[in-house]
Parts: sequence; C-alpha cells; structure tokens
Amino acid sequence: METIKLLLKHFFVYSETEPMLFSGIIFWVFLLVLLAGYQLVYRRNHIRNIYLFAFSLFFYYKSGGLFFWLLIFSTVIDYSLGIAIGKTERKLIRKLLVSFSVIVNLGVLSYFKYSYFYINTINSWFGTHWHVTNLLAEWSNQISGSHFNPLIIILPVGISFTLFKPYPTPLMFTADLFLQ
Repeated sequence: METIKLLLKHFFVYSETEPMLFSGIIFWVFLLVLLAGYQLVYRRNHIRNIYLFAFSLFFYYKSGGLFFWLLIFSTVIDYSLGIAIGKTERKLIRKLLVSFSVIVNLGVLSYFKYSYFYINTINSWFGTHWHVTNLLAEWSNQISGSHFNPLIIILPVGISFTLFKPYPTPLMFTADLFLQ
C-alpha cells in the first residue's frame, strides 16, 4: 500500500528535479490514460473540451511546475476579457479591452524572455547595478514554502508558442471577438 501511495505522489506532485518529459515512463502512462479516457468522451464536445483542458493543465503542471499558475493567469485574463468584449457594444471599450489583452500577454512574454536584456541595458546606460528578480519564484516561496531561486528567471515551457501558435492564441481570441 505504501508503494502505491509513493507512486501516486510521484505521478501527481511536481518535482523540479524530475519534470514530465516526453522520453519518461510517466509521460507514456499519462498519454495512455489520456487516450483511454478520450475514447469515452470524444463524441460529447463539451465534456471532451473539459477533459482535454484538464489533461493539458496537468501536463503543463508536471512539466513546468510553478509556471502552471502563469498559464492559469493568462487563461483567466483572456477568457474574462473575451467575455467582456463580447458583451460590450462601445467600440472604445472594446479597443481598450483588446489593448489590455495585448499588453498583459506581451508583458508576460517580455518579462520572462527579455528581463535580463532590459536590466543589462539600463545598467550599462545609467551605471546602475540592478538585478533581475523572479517575482513568481518569490511569491511561490512565500506562499508554498518552496525553494526557487528568485535571482534566476527560467523561461516557462512553450511561452512563445502558447502566445503565437497558429490558432487559437490568446491574442487571436480577443482580436476575433473584437472584430465580430
């Protein structure tokens, strides 16, 4: 019984030293469970979408850990803005909501991809000695007692892809709603 508990814990809890990789056995078990369950729900669109969304979030959690919350944040922001855009008739409000979506999405991408570039440029231009701080790591350490290094920003798995993949992207979602 203790062995089963350890296996379940290993499967469900994120490990910074052992993330879910495509080449690992945990990924293949995950994929088999996903495909087996998919056979039961593939004909019912709503349930299928929820099922695939839940498995996608779990995969992202197991491969990226604390960046899971970043994906949740982005999804909630864009979904909420999409609903607001759909309900609003005033063109100015719609433009502001789309602009806010673009700023949030590009801001998150910019923070994780270009923080070192921005800080190094500011330091070289103005002779300052600023350091990059990983706010997500600091918050995680304070809230959950984790031990992430707040002086290192690690690029989240697929952050550019989730923003710029062919379709649907958060930016395309809000832009499409705006254009309707």
